[in-house]
Amino acid sequence: MKQNQVNFTVTSAEKKQIEKLAEACGLSQGEYLRQRALGFEPRAFPPGDGYWRLHSDLLWLMNHTPSPEYAAHYEAAYQTLRETYFLSGKQTPEEIRAELAGG
Repeated sequence: MKQNQVNFTVTSAEKKQIEKLAEACGLSQGEYLRQRALGFEPRAFPPGDGYWRLHSDLLWLMNHTPSPEYAAHYEAAYQTLRETYFLSGKQTPEEIRAELAGG
């Protein structure tokens, strides 16, 4: 697949805001902007220890034999992962501009 490059100019304040938002989502600036341009709203990592709790749950699942308890842990971890990282909503261009403007 041929790769294309898109270039655009931003102010220093906009660049800092993009850096901050991308970092909070654990994405490179390019990936963050690519997702935003395609209508997705990348989500920041869960606040506090949410990421590490999810990580711990996934490790628990990897180290246990399937059982009813396993199924409950699996379902809870899956729902958290799905809601946090894969169900990010789409925003209108106006909502994106307002967020980047700090509003």
